Order: sequence, then structure tokens, then C-alpha cells
Amino acid sequence: LAIFCLQVFGNDQPVFWRESSSGINVLAYFQSRVLVNSVDIIIQTFLFTAVYYIIRQPGVPFWKFIIPFGFTAWAASGWGYLISTVVPPKHGPFIVSLIVFIICGLLGNPSTLSNFLVGGGMEVCVSAISITRWSVQMSFSEAVLDLNPHPVGVSKYLYDMDTNVFFKRDWGLGTWWTAAVALTIMGAALRIGSFLGLRFTNRDKQV
Repeated sequence: LAIFCLQVFGNDQPVFWRESSSGINVLAYFQSRVLVNSVDIIIQTFLFTAVYYIIRQPGVPFWKFIIPFGFTAWAASGWGYLISTVVPPKHGPFIVSLIVFIICGLLGNPSTLSNFLVGGGMEVCVSAISITRWSVQMSFSEAVLDLNPHPVGVSKYLYDMDTNVFFKRDWGLGTWWTAAVALTIMGAALRIGSFLGLRFTNRDKQV
């Protein structure tokens, strides 16, 4: 989704620069582009989640299963918007792929999160930028609540590791709601950054 969202502001940049120099309302332009793109994001998120739900058969209701994916789409699309407004279009896919690999793969893996969530600046950094640090917490919390698992053997080791990671911080809201609030703030912050990038980068080309 992050790569898909690169085209929202990456395409037609010369047209935007020309219109901006003519007095176009940048905020209205930004909101309209994001709003129209949101329809595509919703459709893609639903289709992907529906197919994955059928394959995965997680044992929880679909409407509960899809909510973390929706929050993930909200945050991931924000990264796409941000990158598309601050870097040249030809570099966007590589940069987004690298960022997603780091913040979701390296920083969002439960086996590595246990090393990061120990307080201090590193925990703040990971919690601020890692999407899967929160989205997986939402899915895990819902699965534990609905399925009440009692794993054994290796599964118990993995279950205990996930429990120690995802039930460690809740901001006083509960683990599910904490993750929901964190991803909401993340997506909103990325969109604010995207607007600022659209408004203030390449200003020499907008006049």
C-alpha cells in the first residue's frame, strides 16, 4: 500500500507546481487527492484481508480480524504519501521498500522487539515508527481474548514471548486500544508531514 500511494503525489508533479504558482489551494489539493485515494485503499485492504482470512482461518470473526489491517493500511499509506512529497518519484519505490523492511520487518518482529522495549529513547523510536509493533499487538490481543489459547511445547515458548512483548505497554487503555490509538496518531502525523512536504518542498519550482 505504501508503494501504491506513491503515485498520489509523485505523479503529475510538474502540473502541481504550475498550478501552485497560479494560486491553487494546496490544502484542498492535498485533501482531495488523499480522499479519492482512500477509496482504493479501502477496497484493496478489504480484498487482501478477505483472501488472507479464507486461507488463514484464524478462528475469530472477520470484522474483528480486519480492523488491525485497516489501521495498518492507514499508517502504511501515510508513509507512501510522505515519501512521495519529499523525494523524486524515481527513488520512491526503493526508499519505501527499505523503510517498510526496517520498520515492519526488523523493528516489528517479536523476537527483536523484546530487546527494544526496555524503556528509553530506543523504545520511543520503535513505538513511534514501527507499524507492526502495534498492528500485530492488536491481532494478538484479539486472538488471545477470543480463542483463549493454551499452547504447549515450542508454541508455548512463542506464545510466552509474544505475551511478554505485546502485553508490556498499554498506556492505561488496554493493549488493543493502546495499539489503535498509536496507529491512529502515526497515520495522522504522517499525513501532516506529507502536507508540509507538499507545501514547502520544491518551493523554487512552485513560483
